Amino acid sequence: MKTYLTIFCVVALAWGMASCGDSSDSTSVDAAGKHNEKLLESTGKDEKAGWFVAEAASAGMLEAELGRLASSKAQDARVKQYGQLMLDHHTQGNKQLKQIADLKNLITPTSLGEDHQEIYNELMSQSGAAFDKAYMQSMVKSHKETIDRFEQMANEGTDLELKNFAAKTLPMLRAHLEQAEQIEDALEA
Repeated sequence: MKTYLTIFCVVALAWGMASCGDSSDSTSVDAAGKHNEKLLESTGKDEKAGWFVAEAASAGMLEAELGRLASSKAQDARVKQYGQLMLDHHTQGNKQLKQIADLKNLITPTSLGEDHQEIYNELMSQSGAAFDKAYMQSMVKSHKETIDRFEQMANEGTDLELKNFAAKTLPMLRAHLEQAEQIEDALEA
């Protein structure tokens, strides 16, 4: 009996490890993107939409988590206020994206991608005026990248719900970028 139980445990462990993915260092974003790509490809749909979901969710999580950090850690009141705005808006945006993804059986990452985690860790190590400047620089860069991703989906996407989501979100993202640039300029003055 012990032999069968041992064999069963070894087989179950091997199967579980094999189902975890190709490499142990793949991020939640990679796992979500690969899952989504395979699902959409198998149904004849545009697999780029799956990567959009994974990458946009990670970017939204980054902006929300950095917003949470800025709302408590920033020295300048404008940076604190902007951080709270990012937390509120990007948390809501990610909820909307997750609802769309769930309807399509797509998955969203549950943690930041490696690049986004590095940005978070770097900002976490900053304090005072240096944090404020680094945070605002990060928000300008992050929003430019996010806007590019959303414009591509809004203009070239074939999934109607994701295309509409991207198009409706773009004005907010552009407003965030404009605010971030204004605050960044004010901090430099």
